[in-house]
Amino acid sequence: MPRVVFEGNLLGREKSVDVEAETPLVDLADLVLAPIPFSCRSATCATCQVDVVAGAELLLPAGDEERELLALLRCPPTTRLACQAVVQSGFGTLRVKPAGT
Repeated sequence: MPRVVFEGNLLGREKSVDVEAETPLVDLADLVLAPIPFSCRSATCATCQVDVVAGAELLLPAGDEERELLALLRCPPTTRLACQAVVQSGFGTLRVKPAGT
């Protein structure tokens, strides 16, 4: 079972959660009150950008809409949209933080 660690809250504390497979990252952020802003949940506003610090292999590949928006925004390859990124089964730790922090 993968563990997701959200870095970067204002107090320097991490939030973490063990997850079941096929769980959207934004739902996990919401569950543990991680400091990931989000709005639309549909890959149109890009407020939920996260930098994948480690464990990118624990995420399903980006879909067409996510890839198109990230390309339009000229995001680095380590950036994902929390509303579109889905944690897949496996072992290890996925570490993410709000983009640009």
